[in-house]
Amino acid sequence: MRSFGNAPSVMCLLMGVALLSPTHAVAAQTPVTARVVGQVYDSIAAAPLPNALVRLFRPDDPSVGINARTDERGLFDVPDVPGGVWVASFAHARLDSLRLEAPLARMAIVESGTIPLTLAIASASSVARMLCPTGSDSAVTLVGEVRSAGDKSPVAGATVSVEWPEWVFAKKSTVREEVRRTARTDREGRYVLCGAARGTMVTARAWQASDSTGQIEFDMPESAYAVLDLFVDRRASAAMLPTDSGAPAPASARAGAVVVRGTVQSGPAGALPDATVRVIGSGAAVRTDSTGAFYIVDAAGGTQSVEARAIGYEPERRAVQLEPGVPLELSFRLNKRSVLLDTVRVVVGQSLPNDVRSLERRWRQGQGMFLDGATVRERTSTMVTNALTGLPGIRVVSGQGWGNNIVGRNFVGLECRATLFLDGYLLSSPGRYPATLDEMVLPDEVAVLEVYGRSSTVPAEYLTIDGCGVVAVWTKRGLGNVPVFGPPKQR
Repeated sequence: MRSFGNAPSVMCLLMGVALLSPTHAVAAQTPVTARVVGQVYDSIAAAPLPNALVRLFRPDDPSVGINARTDERGLFDVPDVPGGVWVASFAHARLDSLRLEAPLARMAIVESGTIPLTLAIASASSVARMLCPTGSDSAVTLVGEVRSAGDKSPVAGATVSVEWPEWVFAKKSTVREEVRRTARTDREGRYVLCGAARGTMVTARAWQASDSTGQIEFDMPESAYAVLDLFVDRRASAAMLPTDSGAPAPASARAGAVVVRGTVQSGPAGALPDATVRVIGSGAAVRTDSTGAFYIVDAAGGTQSVEARAIGYEPERRAVQLEPGVPLELSFRLNKRSVLLDTVRVVVGQSLPNDVRSLERRWRQGQGMFLDGATVRERTSTMVTNALTGLPGIRVVSGQGWGNNIVGRNFVGLECRATLFLDGYLLSSPGRYPATLDEMVLPDEVAVLEVYGRSSTVPAEYLTIDGCGVVAVWTKRGLGNVPVFGPPKQR
């Protein structure tokens, strides 16, 4: 609380009374009024705060007050404020968005004149130190609310989690670790999470018992304070996904009744057919039709991530709030990936794509394990990842959406989530919430599967800083429908 008790003071002088002349009246005391001028400033945004409602009120009766508005420079002017004790404060939507209470400043007006006054939202570091006294100066304090997606009621006792990867440098190696910070909501659904990483992308999620949001990506700011509100759909349920045997198997995907519809386009090319759109961890993935339109009918409500991707294009992912009973309309515009093609060779007057040539070379070298499309379809009829079951060095586990995750090993033999490639493009890596191969590719589309269970066997084309095994899928369309011949079928 800012105090203005040291403002200049003036004694109230009473006029003398003439004892000898009863006709003389006592002169009236001159009333004390002051002009209060100043600025409202947002220290977190490092900018003045326009259109703030400044209010001066009596501490013993807040209903007695004077209002003023700040201009575009955050300046305000309150003339003719009567003498006495006042409390100054302000209201603005910015305070609500930051989940902060308005500051108060007490001042005593005891003489006429002009009083300067500055009202400010505290700096991010000041707010962070207040909420997390033992926190690091290099960390972010994350605050927000968890509410029901339906009636917006607060969700008490929910867990909020943020995760991000960090590299730990040891004497002889560099190890990647997943760092997690959690917090619990109070009975008003509010939480304060201390110690999040600054200036990095984190994955965030909130849950209470079986009620959960999707997992979203959130850009942590470089400042020490951030706000993230999350919504859960209490009417969503765990999905039952089919297996090769035809019997349903429980999965961690959540199904609901929210409709997500829209279009996927590709720059000047217009509609992008056969793109994949999914609500990550919820419902089923769908493909766009010939007009680029998509329609998802079984998404869970609440905070979710919607992703659109297509072979040869940069994927786009958005965090959205899905409300039960309210369809969401989205429009995606995907950009082509920049790819520099290597020289191709000519065989019998026809051009052989470089991808086919490189794939055949790796197959002949026998460094990894290769499954052609026919073998994949013999091993599975539903999900591509089922074809990997039983291969040495690879483990297939249930994923967070439709399909399975693939686990390989790093240089020191520890298990890690395999890096995925689709038609030569990096599909996902362990540091981000991954798409599964099953969401992107059907068994009938596979031309060749390359599998490298340990990072020590990964060829140069697939090396990444994640240092885990690799699974690369080549589709018929991605190879231009050119047949690929492995060692058993040399030309």
